[in-house]
Amino acid sequence: MAALDTLFILNPAAGHGRAGGRWRDAYERVKGRAGAHRVVETERPGHGRELARAAFEDGARLVVAVGGDGTVGEVVDGLLAASAGARANAAMATFPAGSGCDFAGHARIPRDPAAWADAFASGTVKRLDAGRATFRVGGVERVRHFLNMAAAGLPGDVALAVEKRGKPLGGTLTYLLEGALAATLSRARRMRLTLDGKPEEGDFHLFTAANTSTFGGGMKVAPDADTADGLLDIVTIGAMSNASLLALLPKAHSGGHVGKPGVSIRRARRVELSGPERLPLNIDGDAEGEAPAVFEALPGVLPFRY
Repeated sequence: MAALDTLFILNPAAGHGRAGGRWRDAYERVKGRAGAHRVVETERPGHGRELARAAFEDGARLVVAVGGDGTVGEVVDGLLAASAGARANAAMATFPAGSGCDFAGHARIPRDPAAWADAFASGTVKRLDAGRATFRVGGVERVRHFLNMAAAGLPGDVALAVEKRGKPLGGTLTYLLEGALAATLSRARRMRLTLDGKPEEGDFHLFTAANTSTFGGGMKVAPDADTADGLLDIVTIGAMSNASLLALLPKAHSGGHVGKPGVSIRRARRVELSGPERLPLNIDGDAEGEAPAVFEALPGVLPFRY
């Protein structure tokens, strides 16, 4: 791939398999503006990470994630896993073709193929923050970068449910229904947090370390999160009845949960999470690993083309 200017990484399973159709429309509009390029399809989870890293190491200047937040997350991870030299003059972008596309919504990236193609042609590169999660999978330490958020408690339960049952109703409605079901069964779990060296402990239904404002198909869990402030927005929902929790969740779609009893938001560069029982993680919508975990903000490490 040494001669490539641009690599488009398409997840054909994104958007219930409809990503390819939407992408063909966009591709016809941009293929003459992308320089030397290729389009490759992912074949399995994690494949986008491998393709992106290899492309950057081989000299590609731009890798475009064509899919949803999972595809974007894999390209982010591939870019940040590449060597410093490979990243020096490189960038990534995305065409939102998945069922959720929370990052695209946060960044106001057009979903319409024609509007996206026009933006792509005149786009500029901005440097964004990313997050780094260090966690456990089967007792083995793993590291993964994220763009939107990492979470535990209720979001971890929802990620496991979506992994098991898929998104038959699309991203937003599926997450809403799975969240409502999980909320009726949820119990607050003891979590030990250390925010920039300051310990705290409590019983929480939800913990989120957010780099962007939304997840779960448009829920504004951290409405003021900023990808250029060098910090993660730490959102927790404390112990409350299941009825109160269920009533609170719809408010999160507009950010209306902020300031409500039991909801706390603060900012930190580095957060440690642990607890006396199992805490499955939700990282950019994927069920991946569990605590103990560390989440760190990486200021300005991600060159992103809008």
